Amino acid sequence: METRYVLRTGEIILSNRNPEGLDVYCYRTCNNHQTCLLLSEQSEADFLLRYGSEELNVTY
Repeated sequence: METRYVLRTGEIILSNRNPEGLDVYCYRTCNNHQTCLLLSEQSEADFLLRYGSEELNVTY
């Protein structure tokens, strides 16, 4: 099941990646869906640089 990652701008990115090692606050909904809030500019950059080119078709 995909995790919803929420950027500080409110944009949502779905990913199968594990949030371990990122500065995030994660919670599960009553339907057992996981949502992770990226808490800092650095954690957003780390997430996008680590996973962007593979899953999001983003390059920097």
